[in-house]
Amino acid sequence: MNVLIFGASGGIGKWAIHYALQNGHQVTAYVRHPEKMQIADDHLTIMQGELTDKEKITRTLSGQDAVIWCVGIPMKRSYLGMNSLEGHRVLIQAMKEQGVKRLIDWGTPSIQSPQDRKSFITIVPGILAGIAFPQAKKEMVSIGKLLQTSSLDWTLVRFMAPKNAPYAGKVKVGFGDVKMKFSISRADIGAFMVEQVNSGCYIGLMPIIGS
Repeated sequence: MNVLIFGASGGIGKWAIHYALQNGHQVTAYVRHPEKMQIADDHLTIMQGELTDKEKITRTLSGQDAVIWCVGIPMKRSYLGMNSLEGHRVLIQAMKEQGVKRLIDWGTPSIQSPQDRKSFITIVPGILAGIAFPQAKKEMVSIGKLLQTSSLDWTLVRFMAPKNAPYAGKVKVGFGDVKMKFSISRADIGAFMVEQVNSGCYIGLMPIIGS
């Protein structure tokens, strides 16, 4: 499939690129700083652009089958922007115009899902994020609402504590009903997101993943 990946030079994005190529996809990486890309492949095209450049994003979406969003939100109390939210607004409109339906996104359990069971992982992280990173939480929750009201075939992958560790391949998935460790490798997150390209299992859902 033709897969467009945003934030491809980041900690999780680079793994999404890796596994998308490994799975035989034709990959386009949309990045702000192409010089940060450390992967070269005959099946990889690199596009430089801003998240708010609707004209370029719309052109880049032409012929794509799926989009994976790996752009992070700064977890800093000083962060006052809404860059990721605005980028999502632009992307969703561009996807509608180009007829691209499949979007795999990410977030944290601060975004609540109707499928969630009451548990530590579905309640406490949102409370702590509201105290420590109020603006980031506000933006993340707004993105979740934006996806839910879109007409896209979206999946929002939620996780808590990404770490730089080797791929384990033992991802646990739940909605507060599965016991799991919060920590999970960025490689496993990237691989899980890529798996959703060919899977309809979590369309319209927000699975929580851990180890």
